[in-house]
Amino acid sequence: MRFLPITRLFRLAGFLSGSALLTATAGAGVSSTGKNPITAPASALPDPASQWAFDVEGGALWRVSDNTFLDYTVVPVIFSLRTPAHIRMDLGGGELTVRARFSLLTEAVAQGPESAYLGFSASPSVEYWLRKGGPDCLYASVGGGFGYINSQDTPGGQGQDFTLNWFATAGLRHYVSSAFSVNAGVMFQHWSNGGATDPNPGLDALGPMIGGTWHF
Repeated sequence: MRFLPITRLFRLAGFLSGSALLTATAGAGVSSTGKNPITAPASALPDPASQWAFDVEGGALWRVSDNTFLDYTVVPVIFSLRTPAHIRMDLGGGELTVRARFSLLTEAVAQGPESAYLGFSASPSVEYWLRKGGPDCLYASVGGGFGYINSQDTPGGQGQDFTLNWFATAGLRHYVSSAFSVNAGVMFQHWSNGGATDPNPGLDALGPMIGGTWHF
C-alpha cells in the first residue's frame, strides 16, 4: 500500500480544515433572511417596536408664558419605560406604532424660587417609522401626572408642594443598533396645583431634549 508523503498529508489536511472553516463561517454569518447580521443594516436587525425600551433624557426648559412674572430655568432628567407596540399599521411607506410610556421626572430648578421637582407621568408614545424596518422614527407623546416641588413662600412661585404636571414632546430617534438608540427633540411642560391655592401661577416651560435608549 502506498502512503502519501507526510508533507502532502499536512497540506491536504490544512486545505480541508480551511475549507470547512470558511463554509461554517459563511453559514453562521447568514440569517434566515439571507443577510449577514454583522454587516446588515438596522432593517435586518430585530424589530425595535416589538422590544421594551428604557429611555434616559436630559435638557433645559425656559419659561414661555406670563402666568408667572418670575424667570424660570428647569433642568430635567427623565427616566422612561416604554412597552412594546400595542398598535401597528402601515402608513405612507412607513409604519405607525403606538406604545405606553411611564416616566419618572427628576428636575432641578436652576433659576426660580424652588430648587427641585420629583414627579411621575404617563402617556402614549406614538412613533412613525420613516421606512418600515428602518433605523429612524419620528416620535411624539402627550400626557401628564403629578409630583412634589419644594414650594417657597415667594410671590410668583408655585403655590404648594403637591403639583400636577402636563407635557408634550416630539423629536427624531435613530437606532444605532437593535439594543441602543439616540434621540433629539423638544419638550413643553406645565406645572400647576389645579387651583388648590390662590394665586396659582403655575409654570409653562419649553426647551430642547436629548437622550439615549436601551432596548431589550
